[in-house]
Amino acid sequence: MGKRFDTLLFPGHKAKAFTLSYDDGVVQDKRLIEIFDRYNAKCTFNLNYGVLGHKQIIKGPDQKEVDISKFDKEEVKEIYKNHEVGGHGLYHSSLISIGTPYAMHEIIEDKVNLEKLIDKQVKMFAYPFGHYNEKVVSLLKDAGYKGARTVESTHSFDIPKDFLILNPTCHHNDPELMKLAKDFVEKPIFIPSLFYLWGHGYEFDHDGNYDVIENLLKFLHEYKDTIWFATNSEIIEYVNAYRNLEYSGDGSMIYNPSAIDVEILTSFKTSEIIKAGETIKVKETEL
Repeated sequence: MGKRFDTLLFPGHKAKAFTLSYDDGVVQDKRLIEIFDRYNAKCTFNLNYGVLGHKQIIKGPDQKEVDISKFDKEEVKEIYKNHEVGGHGLYHSSLISIGTPYAMHEIIEDKVNLEKLIDKQVKMFAYPFGHYNEKVVSLLKDAGYKGARTVESTHSFDIPKDFLILNPTCHHNDPELMKLAKDFVEKPIFIPSLFYLWGHGYEFDHDGNYDVIENLLKFLHEYKDTIWFATNSEIIEYVNAYRNLEYSGDGSMIYNPSAIDVEILTSFKTSEIIKAGETIKVKETEL
């Protein structure tokens, strides 16, 4: 078959994927969504069903008032229709300190009720306060979650091995944000890369810096032909489909048992698309 290094390509023959993750379902998400939609970016918004509709203004460390009010339940489906809704715990409790039964209650009740609100499965989760341990990860898996985000920045674009411990690239206030963005777009096609950004909508009000996210997306949008903008779960499901490809003994045939078409790079000049449920015979690779 010749020299091979079969590597993941995202839909559209793209080696890069970009996704966003924002927490708490706060009123600032509406303004964020307007920005995201302008640049065709996709976000997973992680909500606490138990506090939807709660109105609150707090003071930050600098005594500046910040509105952290949550959308009403009946608003959720319409507001987030172009994006993804994820779970964040029923009441935003720290899941490592409240006992296993109540932790599962926080996880599953949030999921079940959000799914009823949006008429879709809720597949993603963000750990409240970034707190998690092996038990919490196990509970999320049992509850049917496909991925869960931490708050531990990697400053890298590696695709995680375990999506239930999904460390983001960085927070939007990271001083290296634009340097990371430039490094990201310069990655070669034979290195699949994921840029994962997270934060809270209310932080933009407090810091007065919506231009940070606007400038980032404007920059990345210039490279839209090389970047797949997708929600968290879209990326996870695609990567899992790639990881589940089945090879014949000599590598000449590849079977895709998933329901998602998958594209791979087999050499610097050759790629293959393996459609859902189909087997392909791999073309001879070029050196």
